[in-house]
Amino acid sequence: MSEPVVLLHGLGGSPAIWDRVRPLLTGTVLAPEIAGTASIEQDALDIARAVRAAGIGPAVVVGHSRGGLVATSLAEQFPGLVTRLVLVATPPTTASRLTARGVSEMVLGVPVLGAAVWTMLPERRLRSGLASAFAPGGPVPEFAVRDLVATGLRRFRASSTAIDHYVTEAPLRERLSRLPVPVSLVYGLNDRRVDPAAMADSARGPRTTAYPLRREGHGAPWSSAGAVAAVIAGDAHPSEAVRPTSTVAPRLRPVRWTPPSAPARARQVTSREPVASIRRLELPGRGPEDVRLDSRGRVLTGLEDGRIVRVTIDDTGHGVETLAHTGGRPLGITVVDDATLLVCDAERGVLRVDLGTGVVDVLLDRLDGEPITFASNIVQGRSGNIYFTVSTRRFGFHDFLADLLEHSGTGRLAVVSPDGAARTLVDGVQFANGLAVSHDEDSVTVISTGDFAVLRYPLVDGHAGPPHVVADNLPAFPDNVSVDGDLLWVALATPRSTLHDRVAQLPGIVRRFAYRLPESVRQGESTTWVIALDSGGTVVHDLQSASPEYSMVTSVVRRGTQLILGSITESALAVVDLPPTSQGRVEW
Repeated sequence: MSEPVVLLHGLGGSPAIWDRVRPLLTGTVLAPEIAGTASIEQDALDIARAVRAAGIGPAVVVGHSRGGLVATSLAEQFPGLVTRLVLVATPPTTASRLTARGVSEMVLGVPVLGAAVWTMLPERRLRSGLASAFAPGGPVPEFAVRDLVATGLRRFRASSTAIDHYVTEAPLRERLSRLPVPVSLVYGLNDRRVDPAAMADSARGPRTTAYPLRREGHGAPWSSAGAVAAVIAGDAHPSEAVRPTSTVAPRLRPVRWTPPSAPARARQVTSREPVASIRRLELPGRGPEDVRLDSRGRVLTGLEDGRIVRVTIDDTGHGVETLAHTGGRPLGITVVDDATLLVCDAERGVLRVDLGTGVVDVLLDRLDGEPITFASNIVQGRSGNIYFTVSTRRFGFHDFLADLLEHSGTGRLAVVSPDGAARTLVDGVQFANGLAVSHDEDSVTVISTGDFAVLRYPLVDGHAGPPHVVADNLPAFPDNVSVDGDLLWVALATPRSTLHDRVAQLPGIVRRFAYRLPESVRQGESTTWVIALDSGGTVVHDLQSASPEYSMVTSVVRRGTQLILGSITESALAVVDLPPTSQGRVEW
């Protein structure tokens, strides 16, 4: 895009919230510090002066949270400076400010008591309070804590009061309806700071388009940077201004069992072998669950909104192309050739995707006479047989944690022959996940996530024999795998949870209660973790980082001297340099 862009941060924040968005924009970008006065109009006046001083002329003005109100006021007072507004997670009314009505911020508003509480708040409490400002279950970035401390209580109070004054005088929807410029309104359907239903209502005005983000919270510029950048650049497609829908938690039928004692490695947060810096490749959507390479080293992955994208990486950056849309939730991918993909879609079953035309065909949506509820991962053998896993019969993709807690073992390994006939090879797997087929197609390796194990099933006369345990009692929940010569790379999503291991041995009612805990507690600690096993199951690479840059790794593939990582929670791929040589056997 050639138009200049102005990026405005929110309450208690700084321009650092835009650090992931800025590299994705072309042309002139201005991200000023907002004073955070007791008046939205005064802050807008200050921004007008900064824009004129920079000499950048009319611009696309983007505001996050409170910054969206400042952007709106700028368009009201100085329409000649604004060509388009992009408002991200912006409060439309006082009632929509969920945390401002909460006990903690109300206490901070009491003159003497609030000052005393602010002074005594330790950093861990500030970090805990900031969790609602970002995607559910995601880590709180370090800059957010620093920004809040730097804001100070007096400015925080004044800035917060200014929001209420501004939207009480006229709610956001009314203000936007009077503006002559187009408005793009971006909001997360899981926002815990601003009511997403109120934001959806504000997006229904004239000249206003909506960009709702599923499973996103209040901090979209950070945790969905690619999607926000696409809206700013005018490359995103608007959708209906949908409101969040309530979901009913599934009822668990827990099976009592005793997990093996977790190895000491599960309690460590980093590996002995140092992990090089993690480089993020932002995507226009969330959840690149599985990553695969084509013959030219381009990365193929599926996103939460159903898109299949191809990512081209070079020394200057990366480019993203949308190739197809499955109409569901794509997970595992296998590259048949540069024109064809096979995809496991958690909602639609086993699919074939023509990359040239974008046409998606359903190969299989039923197995053994029942709907496929959770197609997970897929590979194709030399014979043309297609092998795929179904993680669970009991739950859908978004309730995958329920299956791991229930431990009922309804996962399956299945095969589709070239003539289209499908049958189950192995039943009763504990959350069947990633898989790989041997070159001669005499065995299939399957991840049993619920048992922390890697299993290899021999294939004899079209049937699977008893499994050989390649690796068990892993220190984390294993996910997808990729073959790299004699090595098997395994993505480790989250470390073993003490809570999970303990409640597994208790009556089922305890696990039903545990499933109702916050998602961040149920998912466990955030980490970036992959391992490599040799043909005998020996760990020869163990790479783990405690960096908050990337978490919940669900897939890994080697690309030259680098590893490309995918995740169901992130809005980016990650690139990690591969250590130059194997470190040999890793002792846990």
